Amino acid sequence: MINSLITVIPKQSIRCIWSTTSVKAMAPGTLIKGLDFLKGAEPVVSKERSEYPEWVCDLATPDITLAKLKKMDEADASDNEKRRYLKLTRRNTIKDSNVDAGLR
Repeated sequence: MINSLITVIPKQSIRCIWSTTSVKAMAPGTLIKGLDFLKGAEPVVSKERSEYPEWVCDLATPDITLAKLKKMDEADASDNEKRRYLKLTRRNTIKDSNVDAGLR
């Protein structure tokens, strides 16, 4: 997990401080369009990275694929990775049974 802070913006524009992947972040004070839907409310602007919780950076990291999870040893997998593996295998089982039944 990456322990860094970012500005809350779309995933395509996020850059974590200690991340190995570089994605751009908004400068503090930038107006965030689409979040100002309340009448009479102040416009929403981005903040300094230090004002966001650490977990926000995890939003920019892609989820582990089923192929990678299948290669991973069960003892090395975290609880979240085990849950994701079960979720993805159940989803594939449902899709396969739908195809067999003639459903899409």
